[in-house]
Amino acid sequence: MKKRLTLSVMMLCLMISSSAFAQKLTPAEKQQKRQEVLAKFNAMSKEEIDSYHAQMYPRIPKVQKTPDMLGDAVSTLTNEALNTKSKGVTLPEDMIFPIESDEVQAIMMTWSYNTTTMNGAYASQMFEGLGTTGYGTTLVDVVSVPDVSPNSSYAKLFAELANGIQKHAQVWIDIWDGADSTIIKDFMAERGTPLTNYRFFVHPGNAFWFRDFGPIVAYYGDNDDLAFVDIEYYGGRPLDDVIPVGIANDLGWPIYTTGIEYEGGNILLDGLGSLFTTTALYSANQDSYGQAYLDTTSSTPRLRYYSKQALTKSQVDDSLRYLFNLSNLKVLPTLKYDGGTGHIDLYCDMWEESSFVVAQYPDALASATDAIKVANNLDTLLATDNCFGEKYTAVRIPLPAKNNGAWYTSETQYNNSYTRSYSNHVFVNDAIVQPVFYDTTLSGTQAGDIEGNKRAMKFLKEAYPGYKFEEIDVRSFDGFGGAIHCITKQVPAENPVRIYHQPVRYINTTENPATSVNLSILSQNKSGIDNVKLYYHYSGETNYTELACTSMGDNMYSVDVPLQNGVANDTLFYYISSTSNNGKTITKPMTAPEGYYTMPYGTEITGVVVKNPYDTTSVSIEGLAMNTIDNISEIYPNPANAEVSVSLEGINSDVYYRIINVKGQAVKTDKIVKGTSSYTMNVEDLAEGVYWVVFTNGNFSTARKLVIAR
Repeated sequence: MKKRLTLSVMMLCLMISSSAFAQKLTPAEKQQKRQEVLAKFNAMSKEEIDSYHAQMYPRIPKVQKTPDMLGDAVSTLTNEALNTKSKGVTLPEDMIFPIESDEVQAIMMTWSYNTTTMNGAYASQMFEGLGTTGYGTTLVDVVSVPDVSPNSSYAKLFAELANGIQKHAQVWIDIWDGADSTIIKDFMAERGTPLTNYRFFVHPGNAFWFRDFGPIVAYYGDNDDLAFVDIEYYGGRPLDDVIPVGIANDLGWPIYTTGIEYEGGNILLDGLGSLFTTTALYSANQDSYGQAYLDTTSSTPRLRYYSKQALTKSQVDDSLRYLFNLSNLKVLPTLKYDGGTGHIDLYCDMWEESSFVVAQYPDALASATDAIKVANNLDTLLATDNCFGEKYTAVRIPLPAKNNGAWYTSETQYNNSYTRSYSNHVFVNDAIVQPVFYDTTLSGTQAGDIEGNKRAMKFLKEAYPGYKFEEIDVRSFDGFGGAIHCITKQVPAENPVRIYHQPVRYINTTENPATSVNLSILSQNKSGIDNVKLYYHYSGETNYTELACTSMGDNMYSVDVPLQNGVANDTLFYYISSTSNNGKTITKPMTAPEGYYTMPYGTEITGVVVKNPYDTTSVSIEGLAMNTIDNISEIYPNPANAEVSVSLEGINSDVYYRIINVKGQAVKTDKIVKGTSSYTMNVEDLAEGVYWVVFTNGNFSTARKLVIAR
């Protein structure tokens, strides 16, 4: 099994070799320089520190790329590996990329750093001990220290972030020098929020946009071990690009490296094999410049770039499908006024695998270019079939306004000075570390749009049921094109207990005179599942009733939830709990019982209700007519070898099916058109083992077991 490719090792060597060019300092001299930089920034005003960060830490590195800077070193990862015949990196076949709202053991981040030349001029680090004083290519000796300045809004923000994370999971902080751990711990203690649930990693870096350069963490194998998938970061931040390799080595986890250029902020995964992203990834892979490296062949340090092959759209698509083990890839048009990243996390999110949370622009901006794009992109998402064969649903949340509550006079103003978003947050088990844009300790417009933010939080709490919100004022990032999500990365939990199901969105009991609703639930753990339970109550009730789910074998469970008869409009509230044989219990949603799924039902229910975050209007969105699918036969022959068939007599609408393995991974998805009385599936490409075929029709699903034996 190939764990990492030549390029990353070569780049690490080049990073280390930068010390040959950096000025040699004794430990005492280095400490003296670090103290000087700390003192310099401690004496600076908030405005001066803000100006420094705006210059040195833009979301996208502002570096020169000219033909003479294209080095002789070739990126074999893109020139030889990224094509349909040779993937260049051999991945485990069963990798699972969890949804961000799944259980985590830690959240990764770095810290904001202050860097100067030996003469005290503003600088940013490019290689260890070497940096630039602007956007040029001249490399000079630099010294970097963590930003713990008393007047720095960035120091305050990163401290609040670390503290917000550690309340709900361990915080992993990558620092640039081992001595920085003491500086940061002292700073946190002085603030009254000492680090108590943390781990430090020591790897020099370039900036703090951890989401974009950090690893994508996945499960693999029968034991649900963890591994990193490492994509290439923006050219111009070579230290950040290899931090995942260093952390993987520290942890002893395998890392699978690819040369495709892609940023984590443009990755939205549902945990079931679907990836949502934007066309920004295509443009990132259409040039000949790879990652920056230090040219060691001359007597003075020189910044160069790896040469690479430009990739076609089909090459990129094929690579993503392979790298992320995808059954569905949806690439949406890029926004124009989002700070320049084109990332999906500036307006879209999902807390459960069949529904999105999407920003809604106010009427005053409804005709704006990006408002129209977001609306069109949402239409595309809602017309897409999810992993259960149903259409996705969505909840809308507002867009943050300016400090005085007014809207932006132009998209250019929003792009250059604000780029605010409520969806750019991070899930930490039962909590969300949430960007907000106000501070009640300040006055006037400096305090921000207090009322507008508080109204928005009401919608966020409805959109993310049961979550605790750790609010952080992120106005320091105005104009950067990112916030909390962009500077963090999830590390999934060990020993995961998975729970997958398709919520029934609503039932009209005149059209479907059922006295109960059936749910199929797949739950899996490496040790096996001891029990699965469902807890429910109706409107006006607070106490949950427990139902034991019936095992159908091989990780699939079924339960009939009773409905009250004859009601015109009621809501069923429920959540699911699963306990593994090794004693671990997980609920879905993770925030249960405070968080739950809702299912309106009754004689007057015709669809689901979507709220407008700017007024009290509620819009009923009608769904597809629902038809019983209980008449679908058992699969035959079973066990099977190459083909299986199923009878659909009495089914008068389209039926979707999804073949999943016992870990919930989709291996085949298709549609059976209405009027088909018998349908044959080709399964000769499936490995021997147990599978479930989940059939979905409109709003209901049913499962049939399939055994492949040869």
